[in-house]
Amino acid sequence: MWWSGLVAGLLALGLYAATLAPGLTWAHNGADGGDLLAAALTHGVPHPPGYPTYQLLLRAAIALYPGEPAAAGNWLSALCAAAAVGLLTDLVRRACASVTDPSIKANGNLWRELVPLAAGLTWAASPTLWGQAVITEVYTLHALGVVLLLWLLWRWREAIRSGANLLPWLAGAGLVFGLGMGNHLSLALLLPGAAVWFWSNRPLIRSNRQLLPWRRMGRAALVVLGCTLLGLTTYLYLPLAASGNPPVNWGNPCTPERLWWLVSGRIYQGLVFGVSLSSLPGRLSAWVAEALRQFGGPWGALLAFTGLWRFDLRDHPWWRLTGLVALAYSVYAIGYKTADSYVYLIPVWAAGALWLAEGLGAVIGRVMSVQRGRQAVQLAVVVALAALPLASVLRYWDEMDLRGDQQAREFVEAVLAQAEPGAVILTATDEPTFALWYALYGLGRRPDLIPLNVNLYVYPWYQETLAAWHPALVEITGNPHLPWLGELLQRVVALRPVYRAEPLNLILPGYQEQAEGVLVRLWPAR
Repeated sequence: MWWSGLVAGLLALGLYAATLAPGLTWAHNGADGGDLLAAALTHGVPHPPGYPTYQLLLRAAIALYPGEPAAAGNWLSALCAAAAVGLLTDLVRRACASVTDPSIKANGNLWRELVPLAAGLTWAASPTLWGQAVITEVYTLHALGVVLLLWLLWRWREAIRSGANLLPWLAGAGLVFGLGMGNHLSLALLLPGAAVWFWSNRPLIRSNRQLLPWRRMGRAALVVLGCTLLGLTTYLYLPLAASGNPPVNWGNPCTPERLWWLVSGRIYQGLVFGVSLSSLPGRLSAWVAEALRQFGGPWGALLAFTGLWRFDLRDHPWWRLTGLVALAYSVYAIGYKTADSYVYLIPVWAAGALWLAEGLGAVIGRVMSVQRGRQAVQLAVVVALAALPLASVLRYWDEMDLRGDQQAREFVEAVLAQAEPGAVILTATDEPTFALWYALYGLGRRPDLIPLNVNLYVYPWYQETLAAWHPALVEITGNPHLPWLGELLQRVVALRPVYRAEPLNLILPGYQEQAEGVLVRLWPAR
């Protein structure tokens, strides 16, 4: 039987389609979507680490989708999330021992499919995954990579037990890991758990050594390494894209040094484990609050931790892998100094869904062993299984439903309508900057306008991009190398309209301001 994974994926896709954002959105910390879309539309390079695997998929989605590019990006997130849900459901069916509990098995294969289905749908309706599935972002593709790796590692174990060829599963895991690293570098957090996973399966390997003799282990390792490197070749996309001098060209990775600056995420390295010790209690409290939100309520979270405990009692190697994955991502998210680091916990809740299935199977196995009123007991079990995902759907629907979300679109339309011809528009944060990049560069609207991010202006690559795409700035200054920001503004404001689209963390002495709709006009002081 395999239908539970397919059903879970289709139901998840239906849920996401019913709540999908219609276009560009800032909801659910989705401001990066404008940057990702603008880069894809201009064959450019988005913010570090560049996300080449995601960029290639996003470009394909935009080419295949007949409507607005932002909607194509939202659909890509929904499809990746739904695929992850389907795979996780199948993984639950294969890996959770309590699903084969004699009391469940005795009642037919239907019950062995319902428990995985309930666990998969509970993860699908968890607010963190759901929130990312309806916007343009990289995290549902990352979730798919994590789940696919876990699925391949389990299939490798199954192949050992059945005497099948192991190499396809190992090669597949290597390829997925390489491609996944081209989407989000935090996929490397799976490596400690994977190492312990292989170590924990030593007894099984020894009992079937004819499947993997020592002389072939080196060959298998080379195949895995080769497939990983093949997946990592997506990073070649970044210098190739930069060579076209696109308007969105973070780091301009045309040299090895600049490519490393981009891929290593040097601009964000201060955020990694940047949380102070005094802030840790609050971050830990936030982690607990998030855990209680993910599985239909506190009872679902309790069942998940019960399942982890049962894995441990059985000395099942699965608890070591999933436990280390959850621990690594939790430590990373708690220590990452941003307000949206909760999205890094999506793999934690995927592992939690596996534990949830184990806990559900254990409880249901006990209930199904009751002999009196068997039909009533079975009906109660079905209701209980449906209650967990339905509780999340009902509780978070209004929060997740973005069908009427127009905030980003209304901002863009207002700016394009209000800005005078040839205006320079100053921004500082992600929301207005990336939304304008999407409209001006990605969609080619109002090419006369010049968006200028005052925080990025300190980087030479950004000044180079501005000079290449907005030669009017070079003409005003009379120098191909743009001057420091204060001098540039002094020259530009005397010749062109200059607006700010938001409050700036920048001292601008000698200017008067006048509100004009969503923009504020800057005038030279008299």
